[in-house]
Amino acid sequence: MSLLLAAALFTQSAVMVTPPLTVPAPALPSGDVGFNEIMANRPLAAIKRIEASDLARKGDPLAMINLGTAYKMVGRKDEAARLYRTALRSDDRYDVQLANGRWIDSRRAATLAMSRLGTDEVLALR
Repeated sequence: MSLLLAAALFTQSAVMVTPPLTVPAPALPSGDVGFNEIMANRPLAAIKRIEASDLARKGDPLAMINLGTAYKMVGRKDEAARLYRTALRSDDRYDVQLANGRWIDSRRAATLAMSRLGTDEVLALR
C-alpha cells in the first residue's frame, strides 16, 4: 500500500509546473512610463518623459517597452526593436499591466511588442 501511495505522490509532484519567477511591477504613477502620452497619441511627449526618467536610465523593462512603442509610433522601428530586445534581456522581470487591463510577464510583453512591430497596434503598459 505504501508503494502505491509513494507512486501517487511522485506522479503528482512530477506534473506540477513551477510558474516563471515574476514579481508585480513597482507601483509607479502611469505618467512615469509615458502611458498617458502614448494613449493620447502623443509619442514625442512620451519619448521626452520616458527618456528623462530614472527608469529609462536604469533600463527598466516597462520603460523600455513603452519607449519602444513611442519610437514605433514615430516610425523609428529599428530603435523600437532595440528597446524591446533590451527589455527582453533585462535581469529585472515582473508582471506588467497592458492598456486593456490584462497582466503579463514583462518578457512576454516585450516579445508581444516585438511580434507586432510591423503593425499599427500600440502596446502600452502602465
